[in-house]
Parts: sequence; C-alpha cells; structure tokens
Amino acid sequence: MKHAIDPTIDCVFKAILGSNEHINLLLNFLNSICKDDLSSPISDLTILNPYNEKQFLTDKLSIVDIKANDKAGNTFQIEIQMSVPSSLRHRMLHNWAELYSQPAD
Repeated sequence: MKHAIDPTIDCVFKAILGSNEHINLLLNFLNSICKDDLSSPISDLTILNPYNEKQFLTDKLSIVDIKANDKAGNTFQIEIQMSVPSSLRHRMLHNWAELYSQPAD
C-alpha cells in the first residue's frame, strides 16, 4: 500500500529530514549516504537556514532543501531531485559555490 504522504515531494522531504524534531533521521541518512567519505560517523548536527542570501543586488536568491553543520565544521547541503532538468548541473554548481564561499562561523 502506498503512503498518502509521499516523502519524495519537496515539502514532505524537508519536513521529515529538515526539522529538529527528526534530527536523528537526518543523522542516520547522512551517515549511511556519506559513510565511505567520513573518517568517523556524524554524531551531532545543527540545521541551518536553507536560504543562500543575496550579497549583491544582482545576485540570485537560492533556497536549498536542507542545510546542516556538524561539530567537525562540515556543511551538508541536501537536495531531493526526482528529475534531471538540463539546468540542474548549473544550479548545483551555483549552490555549491554559495556554500563554499560563505565564511566559517
């Protein structure tokens, strides 16, 4: 039986993995997806504002599904994508550049 609430829908995905109520789900998700790239499992996360704010008038505001930091200072940007539009590569690169260029807290 298919669930009435589809977790692949953007707002449902954000509600499940992008809320402090379900931080353990996000931890488990990231640890399972990133296990080969992590020296040790992620033990703590802070969910961040998903808006990549404009720094200049000509900048484009971008919003990611989920953004989080761990204690080691790693930032994770999580997106759910059900299709691959031709612009996806450029959007991913733009969002990565925004994330990379932001000063560490």
